[in-house]
Amino acid sequence: MQSSAGMKTLLSAGALCSLLLLSSCSKGEAPKPNIEGETLSVKPTAPAENPLRKFAENGQGSFACGLYLDGKKVGYLIGTSKIIKRGDADFFEQKMETLFSANKRGKAFTDKSTLTRLFNLDGNGELTSVEQVNERDGATYTSLVMKQGDKYLETSSGGKSTKSVTIEPPKTSLDNDKQLGDWLQSSPKAGDEFDYKSSDFNGGEFNEHISHYKYLEKKNLVLNGVPTTIHSLEQRDDRDDEVTKYDCDNNGRLIRGNLGPITFRLEEESTARKLDTVGVDLIEASSVPTNVRMGDPRKLKQVLLKISGIKYNLPNSHRQLQTTDGKGGAGTTLMVNRDYQTADKEPISKEQLAKYLKATPTIQSDDAQIKAKAEELTAGQTTPTEKARLIQKWVHDLIGKDVNRNSNTALEVLERKAGDCTEHALLFNALARAAGIPSREVTGLMYTQSPQPLFYWHVWNEIYDGKRWVSVDPTWDEVFVDAGHLKIADDDTIKIANSFGKMKIEIISFQTDDAISMKDAFNAPAKPKGEQESIVLMDTVPPPPRQLHYHLNEPPPAVNMGAASTSAPTEAQAPPKKKNLGKAIEQFYGSKLNQVQFDKEGHLVE
Repeated sequence: MQSSAGMKTLLSAGALCSLLLLSSCSKGEAPKPNIEGETLSVKPTAPAENPLRKFAENGQGSFACGLYLDGKKVGYLIGTSKIIKRGDADFFEQKMETLFSANKRGKAFTDKSTLTRLFNLDGNGELTSVEQVNERDGATYTSLVMKQGDKYLETSSGGKSTKSVTIEPPKTSLDNDKQLGDWLQSSPKAGDEFDYKSSDFNGGEFNEHISHYKYLEKKNLVLNGVPTTIHSLEQRDDRDDEVTKYDCDNNGRLIRGNLGPITFRLEEESTARKLDTVGVDLIEASSVPTNVRMGDPRKLKQVLLKISGIKYNLPNSHRQLQTTDGKGGAGTTLMVNRDYQTADKEPISKEQLAKYLKATPTIQSDDAQIKAKAEELTAGQTTPTEKARLIQKWVHDLIGKDVNRNSNTALEVLERKAGDCTEHALLFNALARAAGIPSREVTGLMYTQSPQPLFYWHVWNEIYDGKRWVSVDPTWDEVFVDAGHLKIADDDTIKIANSFGKMKIEIISFQTDDAISMKDAFNAPAKPKGEQESIVLMDTVPPPPRQLHYHLNEPPPAVNMGAASTSAPTEAQAPPKKKNLGKAIEQFYGSKLNQVQFDKEGHLVE
């Protein structure tokens, strides 16, 4: 069930890819009249003295790209750009149709979305509306954002619910697209760079970010029998260091490129719409294999691991500490503990509290039905943790575990009573906020070993308990999640999308509630002669260096492999006053058991 989070993350990657494509207008044949019967203006009705209008005029056209994952056709992007007339005014319309098709546990799954953006052709090309329509699993979700005065009004509908909220305006406009187009037309040289400001819309707010473009080279190719100049570019988002590479022509029309594990290439529309008959199993494609069998993930107390293939730092907290810088790409060492309560307080601003308490078009915590259920579930409870425990238990028991049942809003989840981890987290968020508990969704990886030891993409929740953020997983019926939960990000899906297919995880050590047989704990993959697998299993896992506890008054509690308790801790636990890090521990090299030692800072002594 948790792996559908990976599917939805890839779909968000497709949406980000759409925005990248929309930022590059292309010349092409005159577009056909749309189904609404609007009058199209291939040639503007007013003189084209306005440079922005001229940019829009030249940018009219269409293109199609096929999307590929693991060498298989899994979807397409169909884009059109045109000038339309509404009333007495002309507008520039950019429309992108995205389809993503895959299998989940042997069942076909299709997600289709249509994104339409409308820009004013006066001034700097102000964004006047954004419409997003998503269709999947027999359900349709629509979000329409319209400019009203100095603000924007979003009206969303899904299932039986409709909701409107006022949001702040975006800081970008069509002029940002024009600046990018002008840069491409200026004959940039290898190494030249350009910063492009853009906004993408995500559930109640515009997210502002900057894309850094770097010019690589110019090539002359024959494309469909026509001599064509091709520009090779690199793009890096300011939210991580991952690089997207793609080729485009003189007009910015995309020829080919990649975003994370998804590759796209220019095709005829009829070709782009043809998908492979045998689809990709997205659950397996998005999983991250590991080298150790650690048993029941709910019994994991502490895990020390190394992640490679990412170029960003992971979130640090009282339960998860990164001990090396991950930006260089050489590998990130991470210690993950079972979550616990602590007396140490993590400050939270009034703005953050308000953000994670407010209702949104998808998290309908102000709905009468949601509010009534939250009040019923938490009656008589006074602490956020106990309220959250009752809510997550009810959500866990209510929702049927089905990776192929998906909803876009909390009310839809309540109505359909089925789904995967994203549906559990969505409904929990709404009920928690209705109960006055600041709550947010987080995305990461969850360990499992059926049939092989793997980390699957997963979504769960965090609540602010008055002191700090603590974890709740309604899918797995856990408050204070186990050490098999590896957090990657709060809201930032671009990092996650870029990680797909690249990430590798190596378990260095782990501890469980019940000691498991060390000889059965790990896989023994075939290795060249003389090279041996190194797996460490300890009586006590050493903490990371003390200087990493820069935001804690105390280090995380020690956990011993032989402890009998399986219940989540409810009180702050102080570490033992004295640790004997010099004591030899047992370590397997292949099938041979050796004695090894750690130094005073917890580093393995060779």
